[in-house]
Amino acid sequence: MHLELRERQLRATGLSPEEARAAARRRFGNVPRLREDSADAWGWRLVTDLGRDVHHGLRALRRAPVFAAAAILTLGLGIAANTAIFSVVSGVLLQPLAYPRPEQLMYLTTQQWGAPRPSTVSVAEYLEFRQFNRSFADVGAFRTGETNLMAGDRALRVRSATVDTPLLKALGVQPAQGRLFTGDETGVAAPPPVALISHELWQVGFGGQPVVGRTIDVGGQRLEIIGVMSRGMDLMDTRMDVWLPLGFTDTQRLARLNHGLSLIGRLRNDVTPAMAQTELTALTENWAARAGITPGAGHAGHVFQPLAKGPDGHALGMTSLADQILGGAGQAIWMLQAAVGLVLLIAGVNVANLMLARAETRRREFAVLTALGAGRGRLIRKAMTESVILSVAGGAVGVLIARAGVEALVRTFPDALPRIGEVAVDLRVTLIAFAVAVVCGMLFGLASLFHTRRDAMGDALKSAQRGSTGTTRHQLRRALVVAEVALAVIVVVGAGLLLRTVYNLTAIDTGFDRSRLVTFSLTLPVSSAEQPVANQNGVPSRDRARRYQRILDDLRAVPGVTAATATTGLPLDRPVERSQTEIANNTVAFGPPNPPLPYQRVMSNYFETMGIPILQGRDFQAADVASGRMAIVNETLARTYWAGLNPIGQRLRPGGGDIIVPGPGAAPFANPWFTVIGVVKDVRQWSVDEPASPEVYVLVDQIAADGPAIWVAYSPMTMNVVTRTTLPMATLAPMIAQAVRRVEPTVPVARAREMDDVFNESIQRPRLLAQLLMLFSVLALLLAAIGTYGLLAYMVAERRLEIGIRIALGAARSSVFGQVVAHGLKLTVAGVGVGLAAALALNRLIESLLFGVETTDAPTLAMVAATITFVAVVACALPAWRASRVSANVVLRED
Repeated sequence: MHLELRERQLRATGLSPEEARAAARRRFGNVPRLREDSADAWGWRLVTDLGRDVHHGLRALRRAPVFAAAAILTLGLGIAANTAIFSVVSGVLLQPLAYPRPEQLMYLTTQQWGAPRPSTVSVAEYLEFRQFNRSFADVGAFRTGETNLMAGDRALRVRSATVDTPLLKALGVQPAQGRLFTGDETGVAAPPPVALISHELWQVGFGGQPVVGRTIDVGGQRLEIIGVMSRGMDLMDTRMDVWLPLGFTDTQRLARLNHGLSLIGRLRNDVTPAMAQTELTALTENWAARAGITPGAGHAGHVFQPLAKGPDGHALGMTSLADQILGGAGQAIWMLQAAVGLVLLIAGVNVANLMLARAETRRREFAVLTALGAGRGRLIRKAMTESVILSVAGGAVGVLIARAGVEALVRTFPDALPRIGEVAVDLRVTLIAFAVAVVCGMLFGLASLFHTRRDAMGDALKSAQRGSTGTTRHQLRRALVVAEVALAVIVVVGAGLLLRTVYNLTAIDTGFDRSRLVTFSLTLPVSSAEQPVANQNGVPSRDRARRYQRILDDLRAVPGVTAATATTGLPLDRPVERSQTEIANNTVAFGPPNPPLPYQRVMSNYFETMGIPILQGRDFQAADVASGRMAIVNETLARTYWAGLNPIGQRLRPGGGDIIVPGPGAAPFANPWFTVIGVVKDVRQWSVDEPASPEVYVLVDQIAADGPAIWVAYSPMTMNVVTRTTLPMATLAPMIAQAVRRVEPTVPVARAREMDDVFNESIQRPRLLAQLLMLFSVLALLLAAIGTYGLLAYMVAERRLEIGIRIALGAARSSVFGQVVAHGLKLTVAGVGVGLAAALALNRLIESLLFGVETTDAPTLAMVAATITFVAVVACALPAWRASRVSANVVLRED
């Protein structure tokens, strides 16, 4: 505008248009420079220069497509691994639980002296704790299980939670529709027939149609839906479908030894976890006095006491709800994050080596730019821009790969990790991935610093690139290769130890023959013939036992089925349930008077079907149902409590003696004695890596024959049916469904699978960790091999003249080949040594994840060293072969 105005003024003085234009330009001076100065004044210079640098960077990368593709793919793989695992860290560990102020929620347990793990609490203990404590604003109780539900004409097997109103208040949940349970609908002897359903069940089972006020069939009972939970609302990461009201009978309120309730409490706003733990310790010390109970062996005397008191110890403890849900998964996930962090470092080292090599080839380009007036800062910015472009592209590739990988992980291992349903490559994870990419790009760009010194620029203009193996640049590249190999060793050693762990787990004798076993679970509904108490407490009554027996008889008649049985707890997939037990002639000198023992409730032919050897005595017989209460124990129980005695004929009593009921004129309940008729081989019930503990087997038929006892009041109605068959699963499945329909047409068959699948599910977490770490170790090995290959290939290309002269002077080609390979192996051996030392120092961090293998396992370390050395030899072979094929005549003519 100003230039045109000046031209018009000059034309008005009589100058021709050409003369006016020239004079105006002379008056204003260098127009492009003025435009740049104006942009600087307005602050646009930086943006303009950045756009120009990006444009030039893209052009430069287009001229080197092989380099760009290699750098983008290398960095993309590293960022993909980190993004995928960080999405697991974010969803499982960092994402808070979906409750208001989840840090205030605590999970309360009891720890009995000598018990291997914490347990649940009794109704009496729960009610007393609600009365005594001052640290918790609300404390609620619940039990979880499964039940049948009719959604229209479809029979569904759903997860159920029986909860009380204080629990819902403690969790701070709100329904999306309808209402929650009121205070008078829970905690009473006969809760009303109402239910809450999850948002997911409402969508899947009822199509999102209005359901509040509708009556549905749940477990054979008609219940009114009073509310729908909000989306994603869950309890202990169990994907809960139905919420039922929890009730307590008068007998249950007095039964102190039936530990069947899980508790969750919310701390008061002014109370910290440490303060609450201090109060729990104080309550444990004076619980008996507060409750007005004299300690003793009966039910009423079983009260909390410090564990330091020895066998009588029975402490109340707590942990945060988040930690309880995570279990031991946190350490494993952080270990994976550390492993992929090392993989990213290896990828970064590789890209840095590529940038160094590219900078070597561009020394003349930088020298020319310097001669034309470009400052060192301008050159660094140019290199930084190119490296950031590469990194951002690599980040985009990595995020795409990570999304596909995370989706495959969640789909393939839906139960391997807690809260896995919340794992996703969300916006936060994506932003962090790109932030990592940008930081990596800026670091890689620093490689150009070695080529922007003015003396280096002058040397580049004076002579062609010859290089020397002793320069700082070469020493840096060798150090980077050694670092790559060392990092790869750390990752591969961890993978090797976890693979040994999985192998050791698969080789364990579980105590039963799982070959050709097919299992499924059933929950039979309540019938009108069942006893009222059994209906309330979920005890397998006589009528229900008969219906299970009819199903077993039908299955045994199927051609190809050689045996069939049922059990409440399926080995390797069994919840922890224990009952205080009085043991006659107990030979343990120092221990709890009534040790907590797990009871396995089975039906006929259990040991024959499962392939569990009977070591002493005999199996259950049909006459045992009418002749009295019989029990079979495992060898650990017999060895522990009847050492030196014949266990056959010994007696034990669930419930730890008579149940003393407070009150004037009240008579104690007499718990029955069980007589031991057999000893069987130990079976690993809870997990493959947990040794067998003392265990008692009782026959469901004889429990149901006499009516329920208090010690079995919380036995589940669900039974796991097991068949030994020669038929494939696809053939047997419709026969199973047909046998069940003949007895209960509306009962769905749930979790039909082979016992080998149950075994595989029990070790799916260590197997998943091993598989992921092996994948990352293969990636680390590949990147380390590429780095070694790249260094040697560059070295051979740089020293072609030297190699050609040596060959012309008579050097054998095999000697050239050997020298190149030896150079690569020196770097590899150095990296392996550093990596093994680092692995030995770091492996103690994963010691708790291992089974049957030490962190210093020599065979694993030797195998890793041999594998990496072999990979290095392969990586060195091609550059060495090319070096040995150099033609002296061609090289000398070229130079």
